[in-house]
Amino acid sequence: MIRKIYRIFKKLMIGRPSKRLYKFMITDWTKLTDLKASSRVLETKRFNRNLQPLKLEHPKANRILVIAPHPDDDVLGAGGTLIKAKAMGADIHVVYVTNGLAEKEELIREETLSVCDQLGTTPHFLNCKARAIPVEDSIVTKQLSDLILKINPEVIFISFMLDDHDDHRRVNQLLMAALKDQAKQKIEIWAYQIYSSIIPNVVVDITDQVEKKRQLINTWKSVGKLGDLAHYILGINASNCRYMQTEATVWGETFFVVPLDEYLDLCKIYFENPDNESYYFPAYQ
Repeated sequence: MIRKIYRIFKKLMIGRPSKRLYKFMITDWTKLTDLKASSRVLETKRFNRNLQPLKLEHPKANRILVIAPHPDDDVLGAGGTLIKAKAMGADIHVVYVTNGLAEKEELIREETLSVCDQLGTTPHFLNCKARAIPVEDSIVTKQLSDLILKINPEVIFISFMLDDHDDHRRVNQLLMAALKDQAKQKIEIWAYQIYSSIIPNVVVDITDQVEKKRQLINTWKSVGKLGDLAHYILGINASNCRYMQTEATVWGETFFVVPLDEYLDLCKIYFENPDNESYYFPAYQ
């Protein structure tokens, strides 16, 4: 269709170079193959219960588990909230599913351990390859399942299931596989925002934690960042001020918060839809 439009446009412009209105034309694009499944998740109407996000200080939990697809995602998505939770005495464990860039794994591991030391979190590494996270590997799923049983978290942070990165979505499928026999556990899911907008029902004011979050993000120097990642992420946090009903200059982290069983039900709608093509990376197709 886009090529047909382009041909029509080209014919219209022939002989009229002075009247061309466009600086460029899109002639191709990446097809979004998961739109149908995404819409079915949204059509459950679960999001309509809280159109105005509830403002919370932090999760009310003594034990928190964070699932980070890559080293740095934990802080990018929920760093300010984790800082606040730790200050209130929470025991926080972070599962780093992949090790980041293969050629810089050792440096990234050192930087990650430094971040965990600064933040006061306990790291765990599944040692999966980026863009190749397995969901049918019994060893990996058992590792995650065993960690969840051992830590016994009241809250699990995870990247939102519809985020615009295959690995960020993939860890949700991994969680679904790891907890297929434990879905009734009394765990609250806090799905965090990284690249894509989410439909939040919770917002946490991280204004006082912004500089600490910037410092933690900048500790990672080897993760393959494009530009100033702290500037980008804190910009997203600044834009979340629209949820906070104040005229002050504030920053916020937003979350989609639901019980574990409800979140896994949404994951099933998305990942087990026979019409869905959830991924773009070759290893996941």
